[in-house]
Amino acid sequence: MKFREMCGAAAVAMVVMGLGAAPMQAQAQTPQMTQNIDIPAGPLGNAIAQLGRKVGVMIAFDPALLRGQSTAGLRGAYTPAQALERLLQGSGAEARPDGHGGFTLVRRAARATRKPASVHPAPRTPEKMEPAQSDDIVVTAIGTKTNTPLRETPQSISVVSMEQARERSILSVGDAVTYSAGVFANTKGVTYGGDALAIRGFGNDGTTGTATNSYIDGLRLSGTGYASGALDPYLYEQVEVVKGPTSVLFGQSTPGGLINMVSKRPQSKAGGEILLRYGTFDRKQVAGDITGPLTQDDRLLYRLSGTYFDTNGMTAFSNRKRVMVAPSLTWKPGERTTLTLLTHYQKDNFKGSTLNWLPTIGTIIANPYGNIAANLFTGDPNYQGWRREVASAGYQLEHRFSDAITFNQNFRYTNNRLNNQNIYIAALAADLRTATRQAFGLNEKSDDFTIDNRATLKFDTGAVAHQVLVGLDAQSFQYSTVREFVTAPTLDLFAPVYYQTIPARAPFRNQKYNNRQIGLYAQDQIAYEGWRLLVGLRQDWTRYRLTSYLPTGATDNSNAALTKRAALLHNFDNGLAPYFSYAESFTPQYGSDYSGKSFDPEMGRQYEIGIKFQPRGSQSFVTAAIFDLRRKNYLTADRDHSLYFVQIGEVRMRGLELEGHVKLPAGFNAIGAYTLLDSRVTNSNDTVSGIDPADLTVKTRAQQGLRLMAVPMHNASLWLKYANPMGVTLAGGLRYTSETFGDAANYSRVPAFTLVDASLRFDLGAWRPGLKGLELSAKASNLFDKRYIASCVGTNRCYYGEGRHVIVDLAWRW
Repeated sequence: MKFREMCGAAAVAMVVMGLGAAPMQAQAQTPQMTQNIDIPAGPLGNAIAQLGRKVGVMIAFDPALLRGQSTAGLRGAYTPAQALERLLQGSGAEARPDGHGGFTLVRRAARATRKPASVHPAPRTPEKMEPAQSDDIVVTAIGTKTNTPLRETPQSISVVSMEQARERSILSVGDAVTYSAGVFANTKGVTYGGDALAIRGFGNDGTTGTATNSYIDGLRLSGTGYASGALDPYLYEQVEVVKGPTSVLFGQSTPGGLINMVSKRPQSKAGGEILLRYGTFDRKQVAGDITGPLTQDDRLLYRLSGTYFDTNGMTAFSNRKRVMVAPSLTWKPGERTTLTLLTHYQKDNFKGSTLNWLPTIGTIIANPYGNIAANLFTGDPNYQGWRREVASAGYQLEHRFSDAITFNQNFRYTNNRLNNQNIYIAALAADLRTATRQAFGLNEKSDDFTIDNRATLKFDTGAVAHQVLVGLDAQSFQYSTVREFVTAPTLDLFAPVYYQTIPARAPFRNQKYNNRQIGLYAQDQIAYEGWRLLVGLRQDWTRYRLTSYLPTGATDNSNAALTKRAALLHNFDNGLAPYFSYAESFTPQYGSDYSGKSFDPEMGRQYEIGIKFQPRGSQSFVTAAIFDLRRKNYLTADRDHSLYFVQIGEVRMRGLELEGHVKLPAGFNAIGAYTLLDSRVTNSNDTVSGIDPADLTVKTRAQQGLRLMAVPMHNASLWLKYANPMGVTLAGGLRYTSETFGDAANYSRVPAFTLVDASLRFDLGAWRPGLKGLELSAKASNLFDKRYIASCVGTNRCYYGEGRHVIVDLAWRW
């Protein structure tokens, strides 16, 4: 599809969504009943904005009224007026009804004022860079590393709160983002070692370890492909998806973007949750989460979260057990300083196989013996084992020297230990029913240190406001691995025989790695009236050392990269915010070409045009974006010198994304997303192979001009929820993925599929006051148990998607 055609499609979609959302401005957002409210500690202006969003009430105020003030948060059952009163205690401000179900905040000394300044604000000044009204639906730091509303962030970002996750059967981070535009999750089917996530077509790794685009609390989660990743989603309160290159703020990254998981933090209001869960595959789970103050002055807060589960998987012989605990502590030694300690420990003891892929013939290509069963186990029950321990400790420090200067320091240390052995399919034999197999084992351990220091300075130059960010971050990732291999007995895919004798493995790799990265970055957010200009620059230095003991040797390499970012956005009074952005990313490349010249970093670059729309006084938020994204300078074969590479490879992604969170009348809410992605290999010397379905033979062709495998052109989803005053919530969703190519040569095709999800929740406290806080829910993913292939990545690696998964939860929250 041509880029200008996408522009036209986006323009039509924006007009349609704008017409559909406009009437919402007149909807009543004034529930006068008591509601469960949970507002975290932080800047008072942000807390007021979150309150308005959560209770559906417009709260107008001049941001200067609350500038520099903070709140300890609020948790409990209140009416909107009661919640406002408590949050504003000691602030010098009070709330006044506006006659339309909302509120306007004024100074207490100005009670006689009939028309507060926030109704007709003064000419726009630097304060407009901060969240100013309750219709700023989400304030997040992930796009800019400053507290900037999504409406004013010139980039496509999706945010999924754990409250949204409760509505669905969320068992992994991949599950959490399945209704977000631009994200392809669980593409490797039934995995438990890692989260297979792709953003704008890039990523799609993490089958057994961390994906290269995974972050926790803004700090990169490094991994080896095995030792780290797949942390339990009960750790987090929010998942954020940043789309497009992100290197200016975060250093080395894949071009498509990143996934950031936000950890649960202590709250000043005592509360908690106890969760009992039972589900398909005999899933038994218990979880708990408690928080509150440790001192009467709220200077010391705590939180303790944890879970344990025991479950089987979709394939045979795949029992899994996990225990996770996450203590955290917040200390406020003064009004301007906050220190939060974040720790967690997770232990997994899984049977089954993380490498349970299947041949193309028998899954997406017809096999004369029929289709391979979706629950086929390709390993051996006496052999499989996945035992991993993860321990992490870190902190987040914030100190406000003044209203204009703030310093933040984030640090995390993570230790991983893994012992794993698997049997997996190597190839399908000529008889089309027997698979050759290999047995693989490893012992790995890793230490991941990462720190981010940044200072924010706010100042004015005349009518222009600046928010300057300067930062220095560093990461050290060290790990050792011992890997072993042996040829395993064959397996009849249609009449499998297990409990076979597996020969002893022989080591083929014994290595230690040490990766280091240091980055220096600067960013300026400039505001003038309705305009927002963002510019950023970063310099990175990376160093890599590999020490090998089998065979013996050592390799040292280093890379340096300069990346840039620029964006322009305009806020219109009607809620529209169009923007244009340019961004770059880099990934280190190690080694040299035939002439001995060291490889430069692989680069990504993206042009994006988008628009965001949020009607005043509405909780609805709609975004649309078109983009041209390139992965450049990747390694491809040197045609003149075999076994060497040249750095001329390029892949182009052009796409359209639409996403809307819409509040509808009569208790209905909807989340909709659509992604159009046109992938193309625009420069490559490689020759790639695939199985031709016509004659079942392996054929090769030049890769240049082909599409990427496992990247759908169309992806769409719709989640519709209805909640009535009696405490009953009914919801359902559809997820559609178009066909994909199953191999790099574009011969085989993975069929399109549509999945149905459903949810039913009962607030038992709405029926009986004595059951306050008790909720019973049933949630299902893939409700009709559709058998489908999630993706294929070659001639012998196809992955069945997850079958029907139903969980029943009984939760008590207070």
